[in-house]
Order: sequence, then C-alpha cells, then structure tokens
Amino acid sequence: MSQPGTASVPQRTPAWRYAIGMFGTSIPINMIKGSMILFYVDIHGLDVRAYGVVMVIYAVIDALDNPLLGHLSDRTRSRFGRRRPWLLVGAPMLAACMIAFFSAPTTLGGMGLLLWFAVFAILCEAFDSMLNANYGALLPELYPRERDRAVANGLRQGFQLVALVISLAVTPLLTTEVFGTEESTEGFQITAIIYGAVALVVIVFMALGARENPRYSTRGAAAAAA
Repeated sequence: MSQPGTASVPQRTPAWRYAIGMFGTSIPINMIKGSMILFYVDIHGLDVRAYGVVMVIYAVIDALDNPLLGHLSDRTRSRFGRRRPWLLVGAPMLAACMIAFFSAPTTLGGMGLLLWFAVFAILCEAFDSMLNANYGALLPELYPRERDRAVANGLRQGFQLVALVISLAVTPLLTTEVFGTEESTEGFQITAIIYGAVALVVIVFMALGARENPRYSTRGAAAAAA
C-alpha cells in the first residue's frame, strides 16, 4: 500500500506489448511509400512532374509537423494519459486515409486525380507523424531504466524488420497477383483494407496496454498538487 501523499507507481508495460506497436505503425506507411508511384503514376497516369511537386510539399510538411505534434503531445493532460489519446485517435484515422489513398476512382484524371493524391498523401503523412511522435515518446517514459529500455527497443526493431520484410516481399504479391494485377487498382484497395485493419488492431492493443505514469493524467496532476 502506498504512503499517503505519494503517487502510485504504475505497473510496468510488458516490453513485447509496447514493441509490437512498431509493427502497427510501420505496415501502413511502408505500403504507402512503396506503392504510391506504381499506383498513381503507372496505373492512374498521374503526371510525374505533378507527383514530384506533391512529394516536395509532403516532405516540407513532414519536417514541420513532427515537432509540432510532439509539442502538443507533451502538453496533453487527460485521465487516459498524454500519449494514448493521440494513438487511439491517430490509428483509425491513418487506416481510413490509407484506404482512401488506394481507392482513387479510375474515372479521375488531371486536377481531380492530383488533388486526391495530394490530400490523402498529406493526411496519411500527418497521421503517421502523430502516431510515431507519441509512440516514440512512450519508450523512455514507460522504461526509465536503461536495461528495460534496451530490451523494449530491441524488440521494437525486430517488429520493424518484420514489417519491412512484409512490405518488400508480401505486399507486391498481394497487390499485383493475389488480389489484382499490375494494371488494376483492386489489389491495392483490398490490401490497404487488410493492412489498415491489422494496423488498427495492433496499435489499439499496444496503446491500451501502455501503463503511463499517473502524473500525466488530469487526476494524477491534481493529486500531486494536493
């Protein structure tokens, strides 16, 4: 039993449960970055110069939103912690945007296709940044001891490697052979739905199991101040 006036110490999050979140955050963005040229330029016929302009904007926004999202996350106070709310909101939004990204109507062309590509590419990037800013910030907070942090990080890198292997070896088979062809879009849409569902389940599972320090919650802060 804790002494009066002292904050309770949260039970430690199992390292594997935190680490599996890397698989959930990596699967969507790996597919997006690895398949966007084939999907939009080769299949949909998007002008390669327009594609390049969007990617420059994409890179600029990516450089700007990471520190901004980290800043907002650091200042979040809720009874659910400060990182978990962002993860629980970002996961379904990234999944939905990824599915929309690979669901561009075949009737779109010209400016309509360019806008669809730009809007959903940037939204996917923004929600991916939201997830990774908060997921990465959890590591030192959940594991203040260096030894525990090293174990969790090692497992995290292992799950990232698995996601990379899937993106390189499995995704092309699913998109162009199992569910579709190199000239059709159906395979990409079906694969995006599968990957989005997997990512959502994994990230939510990880986030709900992350036992943040109660001082990061509204109630915890109030209790500490009392």
